[in-house]
Formats: sequence, C-alpha cells, structure tokens
Amino acid sequence: MDMAAKVGILAEAAKYDASCSTSGSARANGPGGVGNAAVGGICHAWSSDGRCVALLKVLLSNACAYDCAYCVNRRSNDLPRAGFEPEELVRLIMDFYRRNYIEGAFLSSGVLGCPDKTMERLVWVAKTLRTREKYNGYIHLKVIPGASEGLVLEAARWADRVSVNIELPSAESLARIAPDKKPEAILGPMKVLARASGFEPRLRAPGQGQGWPAAPGQPEIPGPPTSPRARGLLSPPAPLPRFGRETPKASFATPPASEASALRPSVYDARKTRLRNPSAPVLPAGQTTQMVIGASPETDAAILGLAERLYLALDVRRVYYSAFVPTGSDPRLPAVARPPLGREHRLYQADWLFRFYGFTAGEILDGSHPFLDESLDPKSGWALRNLGFFPLELKTAEYAQLLRVPGIGPVSARRIIATRRAGRLNLDSLSRLGVVMRRAKWFLTLGGQLAARRDPDATRAAARMLERQDFLKAQLLDPAFRRAMRQEEACQPELPW
Repeated sequence: MDMAAKVGILAEAAKYDASCSTSGSARANGPGGVGNAAVGGICHAWSSDGRCVALLKVLLSNACAYDCAYCVNRRSNDLPRAGFEPEELVRLIMDFYRRNYIEGAFLSSGVLGCPDKTMERLVWVAKTLRTREKYNGYIHLKVIPGASEGLVLEAARWADRVSVNIELPSAESLARIAPDKKPEAILGPMKVLARASGFEPRLRAPGQGQGWPAAPGQPEIPGPPTSPRARGLLSPPAPLPRFGRETPKASFATPPASEASALRPSVYDARKTRLRNPSAPVLPAGQTTQMVIGASPETDAAILGLAERLYLALDVRRVYYSAFVPTGSDPRLPAVARPPLGREHRLYQADWLFRFYGFTAGEILDGSHPFLDESLDPKSGWALRNLGFFPLELKTAEYAQLLRVPGIGPVSARRIIATRRAGRLNLDSLSRLGVVMRRAKWFLTLGGQLAARRDPDATRAAARMLERQDFLKAQLLDPAFRRAMRQEEACQPELPW
C-alpha cells in the first residue's frame, strides 16, 4: 500500500478522537532545530491567541486487538486496515512540516498485540523527532490503556501533551461496552502523568467501588492541589533504540453552594493555586481525556460529576466530550439515528462553567435535574432554578456574582467592575462592555432600575418578572431553538410587560 493510501485510511480513522489541543505548551526552538510549539490551538481550530493551528492527526495503525463497541476501529468491524512503520511516520511528519502543511502532530494508534508494544512504537516516533530530527514543534501522544509506567513517563518526556481516554462515564459501562479495558488500566497512566507534571493524585483508596474517582459526598478528593510546582525532572534522555487565563486580582465571594458541592472546591478556585509552566521540559501542556457521549445510559449529572472529579483528583487539563457516532449495529449500544451533537454542545458549555466561572457540578445539575436542557445554555438553566439570587445590583455586585448572570462572561464582568470604578457605568453602556443584553437584562438592576424596563416602578416590575419562570425561559431560549418552535407554532407567546 502506498503512502497516500495509508494517510487517507489512518487520518480518517483518527477523526473520532476529540481530545487534542495545543494549548499550554511553549517549547522553544534551538540552534539547528526545526519548528516550535506556541501556547494555543488545535488543527484548524481557533487558538487562545487567535491563530489557527494545523496538526497532522493520524493513527500509527488502525488494526486493534480490542473490541470496544463504540469504536470504528474495533477488531470485529470489517474495514480496510493499514499501518505505518515508525520510521515512515517520522518521515511523513517532517515532510509535511517542511512543506508548511502542519505545525504539529497528534499521534494515536489501535492496540497492536499488547499495550506496551504499541506504546513503545509511539514513543519511538516522538523521541526520534525530538532527538534525531531536532523537531521542536507540538506533539500530542495518546497513551494506550494498560501501558507500563516507564513508557508513560517516556511519553511525558517527549510530548507536549499526553492523553488517556476514559471513554465511558462508569466502570459498569466500560465492562459492558469495552470489556478489554479495565478502570485501573486507564486511571493508572493518568496518575503517572499527574505526578510527572508535579501534581499528587487524589483518588479513593484501592478496593472502594469500581476504581473511578470518588463520587460526590466522599471527602477523599477535596482540597487545592498540593504541588504548585513540578517536584523534579525525569531522568535524562536515553539513546535511541534501533527501530529500522487571566484571573481576577481580588478574591470574590460566590453564591452559597449546595451541601454536596460544598464538599469540594470549584475547579476554577483549585486552579488558582496551580502554577503552570508552558516551557517545562516535561509535559508542559499537561494531560487531557475524552468521554463518549450517548453510547451508555449515564445522565449528564453523572458525566459532569466525573469530569469535575477528574479535574480535581488528577489535574486533567481538559475533558473532551465526543458525541457517539453509530458505526454499525451492536446489541450493547443504543439505536440512534444521529450523533447527540446538541447534548455534546451543552456539556462543553457546562465544562466551561467549571473552568472559568466557578460553578460546581452539583450546582449545574443534581438528582432532580439529571440532564441539561438542550434549549437553554447551562448558566441560564441554573439562573431559572435560583431566581432568589436575582436581580443583581450592578453597583455592588462582586466579580464572582456577575459571572452567575446569563449573558455576562469573565471579560464583560471585569469591564463592568473597571467601568463602575471610573463612575461611568450606565445601562446604555452594558452592550458595549460585551454584555448580551437579550439574556442579562432580566437579571440586572442599576440603582434599583431593572435593565429590562426603565420606569419608576422598576422594583415591582423586577419582582413580577422574576416570578414568571415560564416567561423568563421563553426569553432565554437559544435563538435557533426559538425559531424552530415558532415554525411549529408551539412557541410561548410573548407577554406584554
């Protein structure tokens, strides 16, 4: 099989893995070297500094000894198989880079015989690029579940970012849908990677439950990270084997959390004490993971609870959510007509609330609200369930309180605080400060005047509006959802206030 055919097959086979991002690495080039890795980006997606970065996203091989029901590359699936020799993949990456096709590489593989054999080949590719080719661009390596600690540490030494996909939200679903994978084979490498980046993992004691991070209500995990700096470097490189955000300055109070949420800090607060070093010689961009959404029966509350525990217990930099794509009929999987992309989108929005808004999983969803509303963004859903927190007075609201308002994000919250210090804050200026007034106007007052209505009776008007949850929900619906409902003549009529 020629090189072009291999690239076509193996790039197509890699497209279902979403857990790759170049954010967090700043590997500098040196004399005689090739390329560099800057903080930001993912292949053909926007980075934090506004660039669009191209990664070669490819598998070493799509042949796999495992039979995970959700995976297109499972051994029982009849599809064309191909594979690179490690030296072929090194040449391909360097050729693509020199032609300016790519700025980095995301490398994964099916399981070739055993995890260690596959992991050894992936590590060899990364090591050869760094040492022989003097390549200093971005490299993301996928750890094969069950790989030995030594190979996982080698991956951390040569890659900017390493990921281990947890795939399914519970050990029960893992045993049913991916019987070749065990929880300890996934969490073991994740703990090794956390320690390699200077973080001590916080997991339940061995033998409790099914081996996943402790569930809400178990106090083993809470507490800020204990190691803000790396505790030491890994050993020096061995010879090649022969192989043929900006955070606010002040600390602001947050609204009272539920009893379950109070057992652990928010991801946002925990990360304030976790110093990052994009130029670190070992795993500068940390580790990520991915969960497949819709292939198993877990609720959104269970998925978000697990994601929060992964952030706090293992210092995972990002949790990615991948909508289940049907790739054939299997009795272990649900019969779905199309991937649940709307659900995936809402989970990403909820995940954003973890990392940048100070929310906890117990606040976003709980036992009485186990699923995210696909017609509403998660923050609007929280606001409708906590109307007693509103309306919020713009003259006195703290930063963390402003972040709870639908339509206000970190940038606009900081601008509001800066503007009111200068004495220039008024309702007309909110849109210019970045506030989405279509949503925020129902929850804000300025000098007692509701942003949605300017009259002397604003206080009573605010009370009436905030009592009408059905009215507020109709106003907060995403525009596309509202248009669809109008087309079906099922839209909540707009009330004359």
